[in-house]
Amino acid sequence: MNLERLLLQKKEAILQEWLRGIFDSYALETGSFLLNLDDRFANPVGYTISANAGQLLDALISGDDPGTLHGRLEKIIRIRAVQDFTPAQAVAFMTELKNIIRSRILHDATKYGLLNELNELETKIDYLGSASAELYMKMKRQIRELSVNEAIKAEGFKARVISIRKV
Repeated sequence: MNLERLLLQKKEAILQEWLRGIFDSYALETGSFLLNLDDRFANPVGYTISANAGQLLDALISGDDPGTLHGRLEKIIRIRAVQDFTPAQAVAFMTELKNIIRSRILHDATKYGLLNELNELETKIDYLGSASAELYMKMKRQIRELSVNEAIKAEGFKARVISIRKV
């Protein structure tokens, strides 16, 4: 038995618990809506989060380098950055994944002598958690810059309208 095989056996349960945790971070009605619709057109936010979380988990299980997972992570963070989350709340889903995996496989990992591999996986997840925080802050900066630029444009437009009216 190796860690990858153990994780594959429990993958669906891990993913479902992780997604429930992610969607539970939203208001009750929103979280239920996001979790229960897999239609990418009727529920693009829920679909994007579910698809990318699943692909992140698959990549972690198969041992992909966490640096290659930024695209998947960015899609989730981009959504959470425009919502009403604190930075800690927005990126807590990565710590939650680590806790879910540990609770689901610790007994078997100990039984099969896989604690070193589990520790390596947790280190990768910690890296992704840090990367999530960096991505979140980057997205929030971009949002602020867009807001400032739009305010400047609006002021310029307002000044032009006032000058036209004076004529």
